[in-house]
Parts: sequence; structure tokens; C-alpha cells
Amino acid sequence: MRALCEGDHVTLEVVHRTRFQYSRAVALSHNELRMSPVDTGLQKVLQHSISLQPDVEIFSHRDHFGNLVHHFNILEPHDALEIIARSRVQTTNAVSCGPESSPDPRPYDQRLVEYLCWSPGIPPLAEYESVPTGQKIDMAMDEIEFGHCLYELGHYFFKTFRYDPDVTHVHSSPKDLFLHGGGVCQDMAHAMIGVLRNAGIPARYVSGYIFDPAGEEIGEHLRGSAATHAWVQAWHDGHGWIGIDPTNDKLVDWQYVRTALGRDYFDVQPLRGLFSGQTEQQLDVSVHVSILNQAYA
Repeated sequence: MRALCEGDHVTLEVVHRTRFQYSRAVALSHNELRMSPVDTGLQKVLQHSISLQPDVEIFSHRDHFGNLVHHFNILEPHDALEIIARSRVQTTNAVSCGPESSPDPRPYDQRLVEYLCWSPGIPPLAEYESVPTGQKIDMAMDEIEFGHCLYELGHYFFKTFRYDPDVTHVHSSPKDLFLHGGGVCQDMAHAMIGVLRNAGIPARYVSGYIFDPAGEEIGEHLRGSAATHAWVQAWHDGHGWIGIDPTNDKLVDWQYVRTALGRDYFDVQPLRGLFSGQTEQQLDVSVHVSILNQAYA
């Protein structure tokens, strides 16, 4: 199988299973899901479905950021909840497609202001100033220089901070990454976005899936393929949004499937819910991404 050229397409299949087992029955469960890919300039959704057990009606809407959100209620008592999201997505071997929205005459610092401001998951920190490349990157750079500098910034996080799931948790601040010298994809994405916003670069948090090849399959081996993954998108007028994955030292390309984006993790949580009942719960999550075929532009 020959290497991919720029603009070639690949079809990826994603199966995301989530199962809650409760020690006692719960009721009045209300849930939101952000597990659905959307069409962008770099990916096209060919097929998508969500199945539930217990089987209840699913509703959907678009949130403020354009993410597809599914929501459902389970009113009757139940001792387990299983969610299976299946997707087939055609991805593109490219790192940028230019602006994805209608032309807007306002300057970027006005139309993208929410990605320049601090947010609940990404507060202002003095530690951002300690990142050398963060003091060099600038919106005045041309496309090529900006892309190189963005890659260098991602590389800095990759080589400086270890991938360690035992030192942070879902509510950790980027400060914990600097303090402990390690964390997971959420921590590296949050911290890198903090550095970019500190430098005046619009940056947003992206959630989705990555394909990790086996055997003779094409693609680079990547960390984070067994669960939902997080990376960063930075804005440049020449590139539009360009993705960078500091966890894997890589610009985002065809191996990535985007499901949701926002200011930080708390805008894109794959599952958010609550229920009524006094119980212990056991959570099992599995994500499997496979390659179905390789087509050429």
C-alpha cells in the first residue's frame, strides 16, 4: 500500500461503547452526548448511529459551537446504561482547509474573541510564560512560519511533559501539568491553549478519536486511541483552523475524527448526565477505530 498524498481520503470506522453498571437501580436519568462527528472541510460523515439500552427516544440539537448534541431521559428504574455510538467518516490527508465559515469582515480578535479569553478549564497562569516557543509565535507570521512555530510548540509539550494518567484527573487545572511534569491529552491540550491565548492566538479545544494502525496498515502509532482524545486548533488567517496534537507530537491529519470543539474540555464532554438514586457505579469505556478503505483524490 503506497503512502498517502496530500488530499487523499481514508474511511475510518469508530465504535465507542460506554456502559454504567449500578449497584442499585436508579431513575430519572438525564444525559447529553457529544459523540457525533460533524462534516468539516477535512471530514465527511458517511454514517452515524447511537443505540441505547434501556431503549428510549433520543433527541438532538446543535450547541453554541455547532457540535451535534444528543440527549435523552430514562424515567423508569434501571440498573445499567449502555451507549454505543457508531460512525463511518471519510477523512482527508491534510492539516488545514482554510476558513470553515462564511466570510466575516470583522478582524479575528473580534469574531474569535471567545477563543482568546480565559475559560473555566484554562485560567490565566504565570507558567505559560515559561514556554519558550510561546513567546515567539505571532499572528503577524506568514502561513509557513506560523505552521512551523505551532509544530515547535506542540513538540515542546511532547518532549517536556510525560504522558501519565496517574497524576491528574478530569477537573485538573493546566497548573497541575506544570507542577507534576506529566498528564494526559486533556492536560496537554489545556496548557498549550493557555500558552497560545497568552500570546494572542485564538485557540480552541477539540475532542474526538484517533486511528492507531496495526501490522502493515498505514499511519503513525499514536497515544490515546483507546478512548476519546483531545487536541488543539489554532487560528491563522492564511491557514484557517490548523490542528496540533501535543500528546503525539503531530499535526492533525487523516488519522483524526473530530466530534466536538469548544473553549475547553467542559464545553465538549462526551457524556454529561445525572440520575436519582443512592448507588455505586462501575464505568467501562472502549473505543475502537479501524480503517475501512483508502481512496485517492
